[in-house]
Order: sequence, then structure tokens, then C-alpha cells
Amino acid sequence: MRPSPNKGGGLIVVPGIAATFVGTVVGAGFASGQEIYRFFSIQGLQGFLGVLCSIFLLGAFGEKVYRIGLAIKPKSYKEFFAFCLGPVWSGTADLMISIFLIILVGVMFAGSGAIFTEIGLGYWTGIALSIIVVILILFQELPGLIFANLIIVPLMFTGTLVVAIFAIQNRCAESLPNTADFSWILAALQFSSYNLVLAIPVLLSLAKKYPWLTHLKSGGWLGGLVLGIMAGLIHWSIIFHYTHLQESPLPMMDLARIAGKGVYWVYALVLWCEMLTTLLADIYGVAQRLVAATGWKFRFWVVVLTLTGVLIGEIGFSNLVAKFYPLFGYFCLVVLFLMMVKKVPERPEAGILER
Repeated sequence: MRPSPNKGGGLIVVPGIAATFVGTVVGAGFASGQEIYRFFSIQGLQGFLGVLCSIFLLGAFGEKVYRIGLAIKPKSYKEFFAFCLGPVWSGTADLMISIFLIILVGVMFAGSGAIFTEIGLGYWTGIALSIIVVILILFQELPGLIFANLIIVPLMFTGTLVVAIFAIQNRCAESLPNTADFSWILAALQFSSYNLVLAIPVLLSLAKKYPWLTHLKSGGWLGGLVLGIMAGLIHWSIIFHYTHLQESPLPMMDLARIAGKGVYWVYALVLWCEMLTTLLADIYGVAQRLVAATGWKFRFWVVVLTLTGVLIGEIGFSNLVAKFYPLFGYFCLVVLFLMMVKKVPERPEAGILER
């Protein structure tokens, strides 16, 4: 017998779903400000419309993933893509997602090492600490991932808020940039589709663990709102210092440095934590896929993917990512479109799921 949603403890479950949603979507590019700059701040004042649009898109797309997950109960994201894309294209989608997630694992390990190098603690200190955190948390599987996000996401939100308040109070932009077109719409679509497709493996696991649509919807929309607030804070921070940050690879880190040494160290920790959330989500998703394909233990694949990620970070895949990213972005738009027009099959237990 399936437990009722009331016994699931909605007041506890919903924040966990929201935090995991946020932690999965937010990565180093988001926290550093580079991703928000590239998608929204470069659009000028109208970029904020893109941020608002993204809140709706992330919430709507996330809800559709949950609905499909509850209806077809896939063992891995391969089965999800087979349903949404059909048998012909699902293999390509499965391969692209898996490759890109593994590449991102390597990039996040390299980024973690770079952060610790930046603050004077050494590259391999960052790598070693990241490995320890990944193993300790993911050996607990999904409960460990949810628990980690419940701790990390509030820290990320607070760090972003502190730097944003400083940036907005000490604004130095004489004239704010603006555009007269509607390119922010495409930017919002690209941002939402790219981030959500990468989050699909974890979202499907949440739908499996919490088979109550009411909780999943509430958690998804709450997560989308938190993401929107964070993106808006970062956007306005960059806009108000636009002239000085146009060439910056890490806009929010530069603002944190200006705010003072203490704020800079705290935000470095925040940036590392956001890399950890990406690491955890990506390794978890690929490990679940490999367990479904091979039947081998989840912990075995966690160790293999962790070591593989460290090696990728050492080799360096920046050129590969630069070439693969645009292709992957357009692929994500196609996936999201096909997913949204796909009709969710009816199930006898649908009434239970809605309660």
C-alpha cells in the first residue's frame, strides 16, 4: 500500500524537493554570475523580463517532468527519453546527456581545485575535500543528496543576497544598458531548457521517492521561485556594475572581493558549495543510469565516476565543452518542446497522486 501524502509530511517534504531542485539547477556558472550575465544581463534592463520568464518556464517544465515520471515510472532517464522522443532518438539523447554530465563532473572538480588555489589552500586540497564530500553524501543515495541540498541551498541564497545587497547599495553604473528587441525570450528558453534537461535524472528520482503530485508541484514551483530570486539578485548586481564587469569571467566573485576579504572568503565557499551541488547531482544521475544498465552496485559507479571526473579535470575539456555546449543547448530546446507537447498517459492511481 502506498503511504498517503499527509503521512509523507508535506511541510518537510516540499522544502526538500525545492532545495534539491535548486541545488541541481544551480551550478558554478550560475553562482559566479557568468551564466546570468551571458543569458540575461547582456540583454540590459530587459534581461529581467527573461529572469521572470524563466521562473515560469522552470516551474512548468519541472511539473511536466514530475507528471511523466509519476505516470511511466522510468527506471532511468533513458526510459524517460524513450517515452518523450521515441525509440529512434532516445538513444542519441541518452548518450548526449550521459557524456555531458560526465564532462561537467570533470569541470566541477577542476573548478573546485581552482577555487582552493585562488584562496591559497592549494588545488589538490579542493579536489580531496570534494571527493570526500561526494563519497560521504552519495553513499547515502537520494536521502543524502536531499539532506546536502537542504544545508547548501540556504547558504547559497544567503551568500548571493549579501553580495547583491552590497552591489546594489554601491551601484556605480552611470547609464544602464538596454536593448530594444525580444532576444530575452530566446535567452529564457535556452537557460530554462539547458538547466532543466540536466536536472531530469534527479527530478525523476524525486518523483519515484515522493509519488504525490501535490508535493512535487509545490516543491518544483517553490524551487523555481527561489531560483528566480537568486537570478534576479545576480542580474541586478551585474547591471549596476555593468561597465566594470563586462570582461569579468567571475562577476560575483569580483563584487565579493570589492565588498571585503570576509565577504570574498564566504562567497568563495558559496561558489564551491554550488560546484558540489552540481557534482552530486551529475554523479547521482549517471550512476543511477549505469545501475539500470548493468545491475552493478550504485556505490561502485559513484567511485568510478568520481575518479573519472578527477581525471577529466586534470586533462582539461574546456575546448570540448565550448564546442559541445551550443549543440547541447539546441538539443535541450528540442527535448523540452517534445516533452511539453507529449500527452501524459492516464493511470488508475492518478487520483491518489493528486491528493
